Amino acid sequence: MKTFLHERKIDQIIIPTGMTTYLQTLDIAINKPFKDNLRMEINDYIENRMERNQHRNFVKPKLQEVVTWVKNSWEKITDSCIANAPRAGYLDKKYSFKDSAIAKHERFGPLILKEMESQEIHQEIQKLDCYNDVPEDDDMIVIE
Repeated sequence: MKTFLHERKIDQIIIPTGMTTYLQTLDIAINKPFKDNLRMEINDYIENRMERNQHRNFVKPKLQEVVTWVKNSWEKITDSCIANAPRAGYLDKKYSFKDSAIAKHERFGPLILKEMESQEIHQEIQKLDCYNDVPEDDDMIVIE
């Protein structure tokens, strides 16, 4: 597989454990709220309307009931949920990275923010006038 991808100039990346949901925007902004809404519909059915047959076993819900759950769950996904999807995964660069779901990740968020801060400091140092006074190639000889 690696050869196949390399021949086609496709880079392969490894997503660290626990980061997939932070990098998949639809999971963050749309799928999770949809699934949460669907779970509420199912729980309501189980607690209030689930039927038993003559042997006291639960009867599976009718197809129309399941369709209604999906419809109700999807209708609760607002236009703003969908519009904010790029921001959730930090695909919309108009917003600060610090507001993204990735930056708020319990384990990796602080590490990423620290690395970004380090890079910003390094870039600022390079912009300073005094930094340009240091010759890149000097003929200094260190004698021990």
